[in-house]
Amino acid sequence: MKAQIIDVVSFMPERRVVNEPPEGSSEDALADNAFFSGVHERRFASPDYLSEDLGVRAVERLLERTGILPETIDLLVCSCIFSDTFWPGIGPAIQHRVGARQATILNIDTSCSSYLSGLNTARAFVESGQYKRVVVVTVTNFISRLPEFQKSRRSSVLGDGASATLVMPGAASIIARYERSHGEHYGLFRFEPDVVDGVFKNYWERGCGPITVNFSRDMVEAIRTNALQLVPDAVGRCLAEARLSPSDVNLLITHQPNETFLKEWRARIGILPPRTHDTLSRYGNLFQGSIPVTLADALESGRIRRGDIVALGTFSNGGDFVSSMVLRWQ
Repeated sequence: MKAQIIDVVSFMPERRVVNEPPEGSSEDALADNAFFSGVHERRFASPDYLSEDLGVRAVERLLERTGILPETIDLLVCSCIFSDTFWPGIGPAIQHRVGARQATILNIDTSCSSYLSGLNTARAFVESGQYKRVVVVTVTNFISRLPEFQKSRRSSVLGDGASATLVMPGAASIIARYERSHGEHYGLFRFEPDVVDGVFKNYWERGCGPITVNFSRDMVEAIRTNALQLVPDAVGRCLAEARLSPSDVNLLITHQPNETFLKEWRARIGILPPRTHDTLSRYGNLFQGSIPVTLADALESGRIRRGDIVALGTFSNGGDFVSSMVLRWQ
């Protein structure tokens, strides 16, 4: 028994936030760094949507497109950046609200690689025969909830949105996969409270500051070095496992952090436009939602046809995890 990706959809909040060109000089030495470039507009979810709302809308759209009844879903694999409560995750809420009363849930977190980890998990369950219908859900409801961080131009690459993917028995969609943890880079990129009156307090301490990302020049350069090495290497290894070369790939879709990474990844992998598809300028960096939202956009715009080879690649945080997958679209 093989696992087939039946469909991929996205749900994007209606609220558009357009990035205005910077005016004059900035006191922030990193504000004009290429690390934060390439986004014209993005979507904000809060306060209009809870994280569970985004997941529900994405799954409902998937069910409508595929004709699958919610009670026939066996498993929901959920990944969320900023759930509605610190704990628990939103998986059970989505399961209940969409009417998937026979389904169990699995919350998964490998950060920006979570979608590919979720697909691999769905593949394993389907091919083992344990589950027949698995829905992989990603939800990003991050930047719209951080009004203090929004004041920094370094936040201008971040957006919100959701996706849902149906995996069922059928013709094999996943023909190669590669995942590897690089724990030596753990902690390089963190969401944590900002300093208040010169004092840092952890998120569990009373009086901690608002959540932010405390970028530094050294941090940005280290992430750049890791990302530009890890993602092309992972895609190359995955293609080799599939016994394919870059020239065999019909479409490359990577994580969408900034335009500099996109250009450099393409050059190093050896797949240049027009055999790529991006949503960075319209939706920004959606973390684990970047690949499925871009994949859904490629499907809706006719960029992917049956039999096409699609290569996917991403990294997480500061480079502590990397993932790639090669699909044959069925």
